Amino acid sequence: MSKEVYMIGEIRTNNFSDKDLFEKIGSLWSKTNELNIENDMKYGIYHQYESNYRGDYSLAVATETPVSNGKFIIPDQEYAVFECLLD
Repeated sequence: MSKEVYMIGEIRTNNFSDKDLFEKIGSLWSKTNELNIENDMKYGIYHQYESNYRGDYSLAVATETPVSNGKFIIPDQEYAVFECLLD
């Protein structure tokens, strides 16, 4: 079954050529703190790969709480999940 999540923000970047990579990703994730959704699940969705691991890609941050009109559908297919627990 697919999962519907709501976009908090999105960037397009490249791990090898974007000198502002860490600032962009940090700024994107910091938007979750502004929304008062501390106890909700947050998703980092890497998608729209240009080529292999050296190419451009998009990173979207989303949550299950309807915080925007921007929806992202995680298809019912095999994907990797990495859990991150913060203190």
